[in-house]
Amino acid sequence: MSDGRKIIVQALVETASRYGFRGVRATNFYREWPETICLLNLQKSSWGPQFYINAAVWFRRLGPERRPKEYKCHIIWRLDSLMSDEQSKAFEEALNLDRSIPDDRRYSLIKEGIETYGFGLLARCESEEAALQTADEKGPNVRVALAARRQEK
Repeated sequence: MSDGRKIIVQALVETASRYGFRGVRATNFYREWPETICLLNLQKSSWGPQFYINAAVWFRRLGPERRPKEYKCHIIWRLDSLMSDEQSKAFEEALNLDRSIPDDRRYSLIKEGIETYGFGLLARCESEEAALQTADEKGPNVRVALAARRQEK
């Protein structure tokens, strides 16, 4: 594991525990509620030393998954897609290990981003209603599966 990746994982692990999330292989962090399972996922780019961070919510009534994959979840967003242009650029640079950034700066940018646009938002998604409301508040950069929009149980 490169030093940059260690910094990313350290920021994830420390922030996850404060919000009640548990890590699985330092790339997926889950928290379970009666109606939802929330997930923060660290994704490595196929094209270089860049990483992405995705957030997702699984609705339990729509399937028996215990550890759903991010791309199969009912609500999904990439953290930087919810940020202002300036924030997004800084966050993307911090997650790009080709960029020479001081370790403390990389750590603080990542930690701030995952706290505000990741774990902080996911912590609000303890029910289907709350998850859908959060998705609606954050707008078109949050993908919501049609099945999740059905309110019947």
